[in-house]
Amino acid sequence: MSWFGLTDGQYWLEAGSSVLFEYSKYARSHGSKQYCDYQVVRLYEDLTDMLPSILEPVPTSLVQYISGETAISWQRTFEQWREEYGDRTSEDRFWEVVSAATEWQSKRHLDSLYLSPSANIAIWSDVESVHLEWDNREKQIDGQPAWTALKGAYKLPRSDFAREVESFHTRLMDQMEERVHRVSAGALSAEIDVDLAALAREHEQRRQSLRVASDVRPETDWLKVERTIHEIHSDLRRGQA
Repeated sequence: MSWFGLTDGQYWLEAGSSVLFEYSKYARSHGSKQYCDYQVVRLYEDLTDMLPSILEPVPTSLVQYISGETAISWQRTFEQWREEYGDRTSEDRFWEVVSAATEWQSKRHLDSLYLSPSANIAIWSDVESVHLEWDNREKQIDGQPAWTALKGAYKLPRSDFAREVESFHTRLMDQMEERVHRVSAGALSAEIDVDLAALAREHEQRRQSLRVASDVRPETDWLKVERTIHEIHSDLRRGQA
């Protein structure tokens, strides 16, 4: 039994009046629990991994490429460029463009590909607020919505977001300390193999994970991102001329 496995439970995110990772009535009527049923630390890991990027403000000129309907339109434009120029550009140049155009976005999308279906959630910030945006209209089970939160957005002050992340960290680590103590006291069946010393060491390491993530300072080359997006638009305009 691992530390990761001991975090098994349900999790969700409250975003104003919407609840992310809450299954729809249809999904629950077909066997799903109300909320995502998985190892809770997976959500924690994904959030802390993307935290430095979340807190790196997106320049105003690039918000349209990650937020709202303009972001959806941009994705269609980018996919068109990939289809038309994938074989017309050198491999090195092709992947350089792909990386510059998409990496900054992917670092601000919450990974949930381990779920079926997954959820489409972006988390990014400007200089004042942290924004959560979701579009789960295509996330379905038997043709029915998988999640209660279909499409929407929510923002909160950067300081409030930081407090929420800190609260999540504290609550998870405190509850896991209790679980580790119960396991050390013999709460699990003797048939389950547990390295108690390793479990205790990992717990202490995990307690430092938020501090480590908070110390990371990404330095996205925003000028390169803007130039690359401009090049993609220019390529497509030339192709239409």
